Amino acid sequence: MGGQRSMALLIEHLDRAAVRPLVICPGPGPLAEHLATLDCPVAYIPLHHIKPRTLGAVWRSSRRIRALLEERAIDIIAPDAPRDAFTSGLAKIGTPTKMVWFVRLTVRHNLDPVLVRMADGMIGVSDDVRRRFSRWRRVAARYRTILDGADLERFRPVEDRATLRRTLGIPPDRCLLLFVGQIKEAKGVFDIVAALARLRTAAQPGRGPMLYIIGTPDPPAILEDITRRARAAGIADDVTVLPQQDDIHRWMQAADVLVSGSHQDTEGLSRVLFEAMASGAIPVATDIRGNREALTAETGMLVPERDPEAMAEAARDLMAAAPERLAAYRAAGLRSARERYDIRTQVRAVEAFLRAVVRGSLAGGTHPDETSAS
Repeated sequence: MGGQRSMALLIEHLDRAAVRPLVICPGPGPLAEHLATLDCPVAYIPLHHIKPRTLGAVWRSSRRIRALLEERAIDIIAPDAPRDAFTSGLAKIGTPTKMVWFVRLTVRHNLDPVLVRMADGMIGVSDDVRRRFSRWRRVAARYRTILDGADLERFRPVEDRATLRRTLGIPPDRCLLLFVGQIKEAKGVFDIVAALARLRTAAQPGRGPMLYIIGTPDPPAILEDITRRARAAGIADDVTVLPQQDDIHRWMQAADVLVSGSHQDTEGLSRVLFEAMASGAIPVATDIRGNREALTAETGMLVPERDPEAMAEAARDLMAAAPERLAAYRAAGLRSARERYDIRTQVRAVEAFLRAVVRGSLAGGTHPDETSAS
């Protein structure tokens, strides 16, 4: 998922003379295998959702994590999901270890009041994430917005898109709409399929836009629902669903439009938006918290959530746009990606924040949006 991709990319680019990473995974899998290629050690400790019936298991996992913190003399433990932050916070109590919570979503969580007190530092992926904690004055000094980054050596425009499309089996003369992410209803995949159906009505069979959906289905049965809806709309031949791709940057380089239909509070700031901009695709995304920080009128198009007609209209507008206008979108998107979303910029900012947490030298005043604790 996006959070795991972000953390793995961060680990890949850390200055190992300054930070030595160790990752806790609940078990073997693709993430652990990838970390092995980065020369990053992995410890396997179960991580559980926080429910009354799991509290015993959560406590046992926290004891195992605590033992690891003491054995390895860990300076910082850096969870992201609230359940893992809670378990990590329990583990570090009574140890010198500090906790930096990576916060990736704008939606408030019922554990927030506890985690705000457990965390020695907090890193959010957008200012909209910071607003999630506006009730707590204490957050002002501990929180930093540090934008996620992309590897701009991989995510960059390709010179010969026609050849790339032929390599990927994509017709060179059709508009390609691309969705990348968890394939789930909350990510708006049904809205995107419905938008394509509206575009298809004005095109000849085999000549109109096509949609590629790439990611992990959640739940797996959603793929059957997508197929059923596409068939009912007469666009089954125009919709292709693929599992996660290791070379996702190539699909973004080949795409005309990156579509993101996420519903409110399912993102913090979706990394596929700036990866797409860096690759030369134009984003059309829902106007939700986080997304509106990533896109401007010059770099992409924002549409109301759960509105297939608005999404179709935005795609239709781009399909009819003059080459000069499309080139302007792509140039502005590439410039934004390079100025704001370079992984090297993110890593240096994270390293500096971690050093400040270890030294106990975090500084910062009350943000204008911060209010008194409630």
